[in-house]
Amino acid sequence: MEKLRQLISGVVAQLNVLSVSQRVAIGLCAALIVGSLLWLLQWSTTPELVPLVNHEFTFDQLDSAEESLRANGLTYEVHGARVYVRPPDRHNALRVLHGADALPEGSLFDMEAVVTDPNPFISPEARKTAETYAKGNELAKIISTYPFVTKASVMLNEKSRRRLGSPDHVPTASVVVALNRSTQMSMEMVDGFAKLVSGAVAGLEPQNVYVTDSRTGRSYQVPRADDVYANDHLDVIKGREEYLLKKILDRLAYIPGVRAQVSVELDTSKSVKHTNLYDDPRMKSEDSETSESTAGGVAAEPGVQANLGQALTAGGQDRSDSAQKSTVENFPPNLRETETVERLPFVTKRVTATVSIPRSFVVGVYAASHPDAPDPKDDDPEFSAVRDEQIQRVAKGVEHIVMAKDAADVEVDVYPDMEWSGEGGAWSRAAVGVASAVEGPGDFDAAGLLRTYGPQAGLGVLALFSVMMMTRMARRSTQLLSGAASTRPEADAEPTREPILAVGPRAVGQAEMSESVLTAKEVDDSTIRYDELTEEVSKMVQADPETAAGLMRRWIEQD
Repeated sequence: MEKLRQLISGVVAQLNVLSVSQRVAIGLCAALIVGSLLWLLQWSTTPELVPLVNHEFTFDQLDSAEESLRANGLTYEVHGARVYVRPPDRHNALRVLHGADALPEGSLFDMEAVVTDPNPFISPEARKTAETYAKGNELAKIISTYPFVTKASVMLNEKSRRRLGSPDHVPTASVVVALNRSTQMSMEMVDGFAKLVSGAVAGLEPQNVYVTDSRTGRSYQVPRADDVYANDHLDVIKGREEYLLKKILDRLAYIPGVRAQVSVELDTSKSVKHTNLYDDPRMKSEDSETSESTAGGVAAEPGVQANLGQALTAGGQDRSDSAQKSTVENFPPNLRETETVERLPFVTKRVTATVSIPRSFVVGVYAASHPDAPDPKDDDPEFSAVRDEQIQRVAKGVEHIVMAKDAADVEVDVYPDMEWSGEGGAWSRAAVGVASAVEGPGDFDAAGLLRTYGPQAGLGVLALFSVMMMTRMARRSTQLLSGAASTRPEADAEPTREPILAVGPRAVGQAEMSESVLTAKEVDDSTIRYDELTEEVSKMVQADPETAAGLMRRWIEQD
């Protein structure tokens, strides 16, 4: 430390000898050196970035990719339409962007970069096997980047070429995952692994990906959409009931203490409806046939005729018959459109809701329109009208939310919110609060205001007291500093001239510039006198010891 202090003192002394322009030049050189060292340090610590995928992103995909990478704390850069990341973060970034659906189509795996063997004598089957193996390894690396996965392996069985007489092969995949000790396999994890693998293989369905937990040895599979038993029926019902209940409670948030319950009934059957639409018929040929027949009678003789029958000589009546037959042949109708409507299971069949509103709310609404009326009774006609009006209003709002098919699907009632004690029942504080809120300004309630705004007021007073104490401490410290400055001697005052000590009648000589650095030492007048006296006595002793001894003896006797 002492050497460093001496070095600094020497540098300062040397700078004091230089001119201003020389000091500025040396400072600029030092700044240039320091800046170069900082730039070199920054350049050496900047990580090397590699392209995430060998495909260009669209602008929407770039926005989603940057947001996902920034949210997960991954280092990245965007150059043009490509994203660059650190090599250790590449697989983790692929997993993040795949989950955010921000990767370009077909860019998850670049087999040209994975399989780098340029041997042209490899058969297509062997090259396909190598690509499949490399793709499985790449998928395993991406799955291993999950924080709860310690190790993973993926085996793919892609769809092979169908030969004559052989059955069609369906692509499948097996994923073996080793989880942390504190993590249990869940269906959400299985669904994520299956969709990640199926998205990298053409034609592979998530239902055909088998996920195995290496710790327990249990295998999992994503259930099919039409498999009622594979899906968790209760989870679907619970999710829809929670969704509808939240909407109902948000709709009735203006009613303190409202209670609601929702029940959902699902249709687990699957039905398919086919509809065929044909063009209008067109005539191909038409045949028409018409036949007519006419018959006439013989004229009768004049005179009287018998009325009991027709005489043999009587004349007959004329008769005419006509028949027409037409045959039309049309072309076969052309099938214009085929419509297939498939209704999958878990369709909402019926929703019922029950809502209970507190009596205190109805009392508050009644008190707002009847401020001078006493506590209403349930059999009061005016109170009953207000209660029925509120029930109908709530019922209509809930019916729109649950899309009720019948008025009986929504039931609304009023429950008594009372606190019971040994002396009987009394309306709870909620009733008083609702009534006062609906009534508006009325009698001053000091206890209610203190109970409602007391904590906030206490915090405000405490904050003001803290600010006041800090202000007082700052003012006190300012006064102390100003007092100390007033007692301090002025820096601009001219220092007192010290007496010049004369060593002898003649000047010793002129001191020359020394190359060494002189260190100044501050002394007073008495120290200088004692040093001069000691030096003169030593010279006297060296020149005449006896005279010096007598002189010293005389001084001692006088003292």
